[in-house]
Amino acid sequence: MSRSFVTFVVVAAVSSTSSAQAQSSSQFETSAATRTASVTYGPYARFELGGVISQGDDAYWLPPGAADPQINFDIDVDNGVFGSAAIGFDWQNGFRAEAALLATSNESFTAPCSSASEGSPCAIHADITGGDIDTRALMGDVYFAPLEWQGSNDAFQPFIVAGLGVARNEMGPWTRENAGAPQPVRTFSGNTTTEFAWSIGLGASWQVTRPGRTPVLVEASWRYYDFGTAEGGSVPDVGMGIPRQPFTFENESQVVSIGVRIPLQRF
Repeated sequence: MSRSFVTFVVVAAVSSTSSAQAQSSSQFETSAATRTASVTYGPYARFELGGVISQGDDAYWLPPGAADPQINFDIDVDNGVFGSAAIGFDWQNGFRAEAALLATSNESFTAPCSSASEGSPCAIHADITGGDIDTRALMGDVYFAPLEWQGSNDAFQPFIVAGLGVARNEMGPWTRENAGAPQPVRTFSGNTTTEFAWSIGLGASWQVTRPGRTPVLVEASWRYYDFGTAEGGSVPDVGMGIPRQPFTFENESQVVSIGVRIPLQRF
């Protein structure tokens, strides 16, 4: 074997190895760049749409008669749709805060009797056979991203969130049915209550744009909302008896949603 051929093989092998290392390094750098987020410090706008899993709780009413017991109900509220829009500020140190306006769709409910306070059977008491509710709320939310707080600048950031605010619960006309009553079917007026609201949740954001471009982040989250008490009206369509306490329940929801967050300041 000639010396020139050996030299050729060695040079070719070294060149091939150097080329492979350069290509691998380039791929790694590209991959790392893809995982790195652009600067999101400053104000932002966020829009969210999701589904509502409604959870009415502690439903009851006090019938017109002074001696009538409190009637408790097993309420079933239909699921619905949720939407929100928010303006916030991201300090890019693990914390951001926002003010959000949100709304749920109009959701129907029914509530069969579950018990009476003095132990009498539900067969002699009324059921709530129809009604609906929708909610609007103004929330102040604070987000905490633990990986970002530790210095991570990755495009993927899990977070937890908590919020406080004010909810407006609007219940439409509601109907009670009792086959043994002088008026078996009575419908009462609707009513609106303004209540303290709070929320907790968790989720994750993913910056879908490449580094150096205007950031756009997609978020997925789960949140629990307690919108306070929803209370119906007491004006009946027929008869003279007025409930001592109209149909009332705690308006609670779980929300699973997808959102888009857009920083408003470009660096």
